[in-house]
Amino acid sequence: MDQNLLLLLCALVVVGTGAQWIASRLKIPSLLLLLLTGLFMGPVSELLFGQPILDPDRLFGDLLRPIIALSVALILFEGGLTLDLAEARKVGRPLWTLILSGLFVGFGSVTLLAHYLGGLDFATSATLGAILVVTGPTVILPMLRSARIAFRPAALLKWEGIVNDPFGAILAFLVFAVATIADQPQDGGVLGLIAWTLLLIVANGVLGLAMAKLLDRGMEHGWIPEHLKNPVVMASALLAFALGEVIGHEMGLVTVTMLGMGLANTGSPSIERIRWFKEQISTLLISILFLLLASRLDLEDLGRLHIRHLLFVISVLVVARPLVVLVASIGSGLPWRERVLVGWIAPRGVVAAAVAGAFSVELNDAGFPDGEFLVPLVFAVIFLTVSLHGFTIRPLARKLDLASKGGKGLLIVGASSWSVALAEALVGAGAFVILADTRYHRVSKARMQGLFVYHGDALSEEVDLDLPMERVTKILAATDEDSYNSLVCVHFIDDFGRDAVYQLLPETVGDAASHLKGRTPWGERADYRSIAKRFWGDGEFKVTTLSEEYDFARFAADNPEALPLFYLDENNLEFLNDDKSAPIGSRLLYLT
Repeated sequence: MDQNLLLLLCALVVVGTGAQWIASRLKIPSLLLLLLTGLFMGPVSELLFGQPILDPDRLFGDLLRPIIALSVALILFEGGLTLDLAEARKVGRPLWTLILSGLFVGFGSVTLLAHYLGGLDFATSATLGAILVVTGPTVILPMLRSARIAFRPAALLKWEGIVNDPFGAILAFLVFAVATIADQPQDGGVLGLIAWTLLLIVANGVLGLAMAKLLDRGMEHGWIPEHLKNPVVMASALLAFALGEVIGHEMGLVTVTMLGMGLANTGSPSIERIRWFKEQISTLLISILFLLLASRLDLEDLGRLHIRHLLFVISVLVVARPLVVLVASIGSGLPWRERVLVGWIAPRGVVAAAVAGAFSVELNDAGFPDGEFLVPLVFAVIFLTVSLHGFTIRPLARKLDLASKGGKGLLIVGASSWSVALAEALVGAGAFVILADTRYHRVSKARMQGLFVYHGDALSEEVDLDLPMERVTKILAATDEDSYNSLVCVHFIDDFGRDAVYQLLPETVGDAASHLKGRTPWGERADYRSIAKRFWGDGEFKVTTLSEEYDFARFAADNPEALPLFYLDENNLEFLNDDKSAPIGSRLLYLT
């Protein structure tokens, strides 16, 4: 075995994962760091050392394009697993108009801008317009997770990014096919080609949904053992892509997207585990793919871009995207704040890069000289959109009041008398609190006291649809049922992280089940019975502001029987554990 090859393959995984980790620590867009790392490992290292650190074409040879294609298919399948039709129904008409406007208005406007402003030939311009229809789940989903913006604009951006990805690739293929047969009349001509493409799209969509139904039946009836569900689903996604590609070029992307969406809407209890597994696989694949694609860039091609090309790249952001959203929002009733946010955010990612790499070669082979600009222009759009949109989505959403301005949001599950009093004290101290409970009389009492309440199960899918969860940064499961509290924590861990999910101290604590519980704040005095007993024994939730003269140590000395619960500073709400003290200047909330 070639040891250098082995080391290089390992380095791909390590460097890609490391770049994502560093990006998360620095709070910068991960794809931006991956792009810069790929450029250094490819063309920059070749310029500096005479040969590239990473040469994907030499490393993988003829296998490179199939590897990229299968990786993109798995990424789109994972995106399809997040498409819940209940979410689409909640958003309503603006969702479908945005998807259609992105396809048609986005394609038309970018094509015209590329031709008349960028100076590209029409075939290359139209191919570029089709590719840039793609916004991409590989970029938008991580952005939405970190920014935590309001439900509707988040749903619009997510659905547009996932649904339009396969159609952008198909549109690029269709444009290329039309350009190459324009001077060669065939049976049916252009209209026949378009009709045949639409028929293939429908056929592949049906194939994907049929495979989803078959997998759902297999899981429902126990035909697939539990330990094989993830491998079987992954193998099915690859098979779906291969069958789709046999039916028609680029059609496999439709098949895997519909397979993912079909599985997401079956209601199967196994879907959450499958979704989590596929998300981890996609994260790894995105790292490797972006390193491979960025390292294949040619600095000479980038150097050939001139001022007209750069003006075109900027116009994609400031002309084409606002026009797409303007047309989509006509008569939709979409508030202007949401129009502004969605009209600015449209990052491109790995799917656009992969499709551009494939069609650049085909355009050149077909005699369109401007095809050489396809890859550098797409990467320029990727770099600009990932940078600008990644750094601005959170501040812009806050400015438009579509995201929480601080980390002071708390969801309390369980509206007992004492948790209602706790919520009142927290709101008075400046926190944002939601109380959730299945018992109507408890919820109605809390509502009469002016609190934000949710009547329903905190584990239901409607929580994300009906509540401003973008404002919530921490969870407290505070019912009188320990097992339900644990279930609530497990449910929210993936979205909020284990450090932000808390539950009252269970009456029976077992180390073996620690991974099935949330964090337990406030020590041994903080189980449900103890807090309720203290509260009903003339206990009261109070807030005091700490200062240099009256710090936390002085407070603890003056109030030895008090139970400190939270402190709030200008930006955050924090739980107080036995080993943590509240800083000077914060507001301390405690139970007497």
